[in-house]
Amino acid sequence: MPFNGRTATAIISFPPDQILLIKRATVPFKGYWALPGGRLDPGETVEQTVVREVKEETGLDVAVICKVGEYHERGVQGGVEYDYYPACFLVKLVRGEIKKQESEIEAINLFSLNALPPVLAFEHNKMVKDFVAIRRARQKS
Repeated sequence: MPFNGRTATAIISFPPDQILLIKRATVPFKGYWALPGGRLDPGETVEQTVVREVKEETGLDVAVICKVGEYHERGVQGGVEYDYYPACFLVKLVRGEIKKQESEIEAINLFSLNALPPVLAFEHNKMVKDFVAIRRARQKS
């Protein structure tokens, strides 16, 4: 079954200079560290999706701050063809404690922006770089 369509991912920033990453247990992302997120449910906006998916995957309640960017990911991984369009959002923690979803998530961890895993899932490296650029621009203003 192909993995396609519209998705949303979240960058959750924690002091000092850390972000939350999850290690996927399902294909096509199996074994990759990635940002929390997932597919849109019928009738959802991308903003609603990112809030729901973060809650489902991490146990955290978040609120959207801004959009980091729009991306396109295409290829074959683990025998699964993928062609989808993730939107990435910077979100802030509203409340909750980190608790990983057991069915789809292998591991969950905070990583320093200076010591990220060497390979993030697909376009997630680009998403994190775009986030860092936005953060630097905000710090300068």
